[in-house]
Amino acid sequence: MPKVKNGAVYYVKEPTGHIVPGEHVKYVEEEIDLENVPLGGGVLLKTLFLSSDPYLIYRMRDPSIPMFCPPILIGDVVDNAGVGRVLRSDDPNFEEGDLVYAYLEFREYHVYPGKISHMFKFPLTKIERLPNLPLSVYVGTLGMPGTTAYQGLKGFAGTALQPKEVNGKTVQPTLFVSGGAGPVGTFVIEYARQINPCVKIIASAGSAKKVDIMRSCGADVVFNYKEERTFDVLRREGPIDIYWDNVAGPVLDDALLNFNRDGLIIACGAISQASGADSAVRHFEEIFQRNLSVKGFIVYTGETAHLCGGFHAEAVPLALAGKITSREHRYAGLREAPRALADLHHGANTGKAVVVVHDE
Repeated sequence: MPKVKNGAVYYVKEPTGHIVPGEHVKYVEEEIDLENVPLGGGVLLKTLFLSSDPYLIYRMRDPSIPMFCPPILIGDVVDNAGVGRVLRSDDPNFEEGDLVYAYLEFREYHVYPGKISHMFKFPLTKIERLPNLPLSVYVGTLGMPGTTAYQGLKGFAGTALQPKEVNGKTVQPTLFVSGGAGPVGTFVIEYARQINPCVKIIASAGSAKKVDIMRSCGADVVFNYKEERTFDVLRREGPIDIYWDNVAGPVLDDALLNFNRDGLIIACGAISQASGADSAVRHFEEIFQRNLSVKGFIVYTGETAHLCGGFHAEAVPLALAGKITSREHRYAGLREAPRALADLHHGANTGKAVVVVHDE
């Protein structure tokens, strides 16, 4: 068989703000001999779906700067969670045709595990097709984003989400979710409803379409933070007891000023600061004045990491029953991957950003 085209996306320049396709990440066409490329004990994969996630901008940095995630080295191929199909195998645990989930290079075809190695690169995991769900669900609802929401809520908010008895009355908690229309935010909304059907949920996002998504997921109060001040909504609909924070910055400031005492902040992301913009938090004193607890975490790590082992056992039945739902913003072909990486930081995607390298 002659060599075939093997597109790849390379990291070529460190961004000082947002990612610019063609300047910071670049699509390149190469070739590969699928029949004869050495496997070295690994497997040859055909990439089906790749995940584009906001945290990847943190990996595009000077490697001397310590951070929670490993850097991508300039000149290396971008890598992230993905789904692939085994074409050839030197690994006795896998055979041709197996569907797998792993941390994959942004290539159409590649030998796994390859030369890139870091702490986020987890082993190949076999996956199965699920009725009425696309395979790409494994990079969204049933992948890292869903696991993040599950680990954070189950690990830190299980008690806080329960009703309390106050002066002989049952009082339900109020949860506020920022970035509520993304794959983490929608899982948080729907899974919180599973934990306590009566919890009041306030959720924010940055467009009319995203507001509709949050409403469809069951949030009680939804708003576009670009059109209505977060502070005003929380003052009207709060106070809040739990804040799931995907953004930090001014939204966190507004939340701090609208908390009940003994509240909980789950710090999951700080996307407002990812591009280097000045989005300092100015009301930090509210944390001690209101006796708030702050729990920051990185998925698969820390004191609640043990919960991740039970994620699929609980989440898959919920997804199959339609109680946990998914939405995808699909990018057709690896050539579109640089745009998928950039769009996340402009709010241009609606739903989980998925690069469809080869369809199912």
